[in-house]
Amino acid sequence: MRRFMLFGGAALACVLTAVPGRTCAQAAPSPSPGPPGDPCGSILSIVNRPTVSTGVCTVRTGHFDLENGYTNLTTSGVAGGSNANYPQSLLRIGTADPHLDFEFGFPSSETSSVGQPAVSGTSDVTLATKYELGYGSNADWGVYGAIAYPTGSKAFSAGNAQFTGDFDWGYTISPEFSLAGTLSFNALSAANAAGTARSYFAFIPSIELSAALPGGPSQLSAEYAYFSTAGPDLGSKSLIDFVYQRDFGNHLQLDVEYGFIPTAMNGQRQHYVGAGLSFMN
Repeated sequence: MRRFMLFGGAALACVLTAVPGRTCAQAAPSPSPGPPGDPCGSILSIVNRPTVSTGVCTVRTGHFDLENGYTNLTTSGVAGGSNANYPQSLLRIGTADPHLDFEFGFPSSETSSVGQPAVSGTSDVTLATKYELGYGSNADWGVYGAIAYPTGSKAFSAGNAQFTGDFDWGYTISPEFSLAGTLSFNALSAANAAGTARSYFAFIPSIELSAALPGGPSQLSAEYAYFSTAGPDLGSKSLIDFVYQRDFGNHLQLDVEYGFIPTAMNGQRQHYVGAGLSFMN
């Protein structure tokens, strides 16, 4: 869901609402584990926030997953300010095929003071689906597609429909370490310098290294993402983020994150903090 919000009315404020990639060597058993060897057996492997990478794992048959979060992005430099975005709610529902799920991204509330007096409104809605194509003893891979509809407030809507198609993968290096990544192809939209909504293409590859932590189902992750186009008539940019996730039983997960955009654009730099709480039945 996050990826469609990257370049909406509040510029980069919703970068965390991109769907995360996860491998699951360290994950605890789920209430309804998959077949033997299935890497998608726990809430730690299935929750789709808060990184840019999109995870392979789907919500299994008879289950749903509700993911929520809060992000505060700070812009420094010329016409700086802050942007708050919440609750970033994403509902994911399993289907009769355990390798297929459907996803609905609800509008979020946003408040921004970047380059203007404080303004509030809502973001666009998103429909998406994910399919886990396959898995082996150390790897899994799948595809994801989504459409965002310009239903939000003028200040925060992309202004046009947006489309994303992903190839996603995960690889378990050892019981402690795993890699995941996404190759994402996007038809996005944002306001140009004249304030007119313009569609543009962006290729967004990302890679993420995760490390299991002792003492429970938790992990630390570091991610790098590259955006071939940061917006209409803009160049490329990079993003680096760090995430901590912890499961509390089989149904609840907490995440906290920090990220920054090392690329300076129009004399501005950005960094953000966030947190989330997800529930799976």
